[in-house]
Amino acid sequence: MLGPDPDLARRDGFIAALKERDVAVDAPRVSRWESGMHTLPNQVIATYERVLDLPEGGLTAVTDGLLRTFVHDQPSRRSPAREEPLLNHEIESLVDRAELGAATGAHWLRLGEELNRYDRVFLREREWAQLTHKLVNELGSAVGLAYVRRFEAAARFIRHPNARRHLVMAVGRFVTDPHTQVVAPVLNLLGEVPDPAAAELTLRMLTADSDNKYLRRAASSVAAVKLARGHFGPDALPRLESHVVGALRRGESLDGRLDSFDLAVRLPPESWERIEHALRTRRAHQLVVSARESDEMIAPARAASLVADLAPVVQADTATHQAQEPDLMLRRLLREALFHSHKPRRHHAALFIAASPYAPAAARHLLQLAGDANDLLAARAWTVLMRVGDGGRRDDVVGRACEEKRASVRARALVNVGIGGKLTPAQCQAVLHRLDTSRSLERHATMFAAGMAAVPELVDLATADELDIQYAAAWWLRQGGAIQDEDVVRRQRG
Repeated sequence: MLGPDPDLARRDGFIAALKERDVAVDAPRVSRWESGMHTLPNQVIATYERVLDLPEGGLTAVTDGLLRTFVHDQPSRRSPAREEPLLNHEIESLVDRAELGAATGAHWLRLGEELNRYDRVFLREREWAQLTHKLVNELGSAVGLAYVRRFEAAARFIRHPNARRHLVMAVGRFVTDPHTQVVAPVLNLLGEVPDPAAAELTLRMLTADSDNKYLRRAASSVAAVKLARGHFGPDALPRLESHVVGALRRGESLDGRLDSFDLAVRLPPESWERIEHALRTRRAHQLVVSARESDEMIAPARAASLVADLAPVVQADTATHQAQEPDLMLRRLLREALFHSHKPRRHHAALFIAASPYAPAAARHLLQLAGDANDLLAARAWTVLMRVGDGGRRDDVVGRACEEKRASVRARALVNVGIGGKLTPAQCQAVLHRLDTSRSLERHATMFAAGMAAVPELVDLATADELDIQYAAAWWLRQGGAIQDEDVVRRQRG
């Protein structure tokens, strides 16, 4: 309805387009799909992609993530996007592409889909190790749909009995490198399976006596997901409780403690009763209690008011072929992306917006919210922009990141700079200008921006006197810059 073709925006025109592509459909069936009464098979969603000229997997990857995360009675395998299995030489070609680093997210999705057609897949140990190592490494620097498609491919790998052990090992190797600069995008895979090894690895990183606070934060987020999904037994609760108390006792802002806050909200009632009086500040206690009741990180009335102002302007700023009515789904998605207490809800709501024609307008108006005087609102807006994109305002994003004075807000702005890719020489100098004098959070984000942009200055930074900068630059030189898939970039330019 919001696409560029007015014929496809009409139901009869869209049904005709589906029938031309051998999807047997009528108006009542489309109504059942759109109302959620029937789940769309992936073959139909893939046909939507072709009709709307979207990148392969642009809708199926987002939909698979939603169903896998929130619909608990889903079958272990989703229907494949292609009815007929690939031939052996086609599968071998995909494996070769992946091992050589020439696979796009679409290729990875196809490979994951083919593996999941079968109960058993026999590859040599070396091949499993190479495939999973390559996929995990690419997850560390893929952005936008390039990341979403690879993550869904990895989620298919990790659910397959033959691939799971290899992928968990690859994740462990990647995140336990003492100089790893990107943790959460890879570590989140451990939340996908109830595997005891994945649970133990999460707990070990959560409670490890380590200076890597980014690893602990990411492990806290994964622990919240695994706890909500019932992946931990009762023996894990004392370790989770201890972590929550230690994290929420610190004097950080809510934004800096969101992952531990999420974990506190997911604790079972008996666990929360044991630790709630151990929190030193009344505010921390009240925030968790409120979120356990409302599942929002701010007062529900405040969240509703903010979204009531934001959603209409995003909708009005998006072209349509039909008379506008208030889009209640857009309101829900914006509210969950910004304020839901559970990270998967925020993440998938933002990915849903990013996959829709609302994305450019949402990016423009979220960029305005990113300048709000309220630290939490500004940081939340920047975080949603990480998923939605910059809406064509790349220069504005870089400028705001360089000018922002608040450390936690600037760090998120710099992550957006890195996700956007290349920097001009002038932009690079502006981004690196405060590197030596900034706090550790900003330094880490600055190196992320420089590393993802693959700036030439990394070579000199790899010999810097400060060890954290030296190690970060060397890691980024090994890892390489942001991965953006050619098929997605081509459509964006077209």
